[in-house]
Amino acid sequence: MATRLRVEFLIPLKYNDGTDIEPEKFFKIKNEVLEKFGGISIHPLSIEGAWIDKIDDARYYDNCKRFEVCAEKCEDTYHWLSKYKEQLKNEFKQKEIYMIAMEVKDIICF
Repeated sequence: MATRLRVEFLIPLKYNDGTDIEPEKFFKIKNEVLEKFGGISIHPLSIEGAWIDKIDDARYYDNCKRFEVCAEKCEDTYHWLSKYKEQLKNEFKQKEIYMIAMEVKDIICF
């Protein structure tokens, strides 16, 4: 069994000022991740989340779209994801983007 990374990230459906994020931005994410890793899953239901910024104690409440991808566990993947997270923070005007990676094993049946 090969060890891979399962990466999950959440993108808010609205900017911090309450306006809707343009649908084409979600389509862009889908294509960028698909191009890089060869596959992506996008969950159809929104996820409600909240977090407190430890710097200014501000509270943020979001409804988010959840994206998932499995990728090769290597330094290139971690590097690309770190850069991509910063790109998403800028593009979606967010202080933070929830992004996690966990090791998983591919199950191969013969």
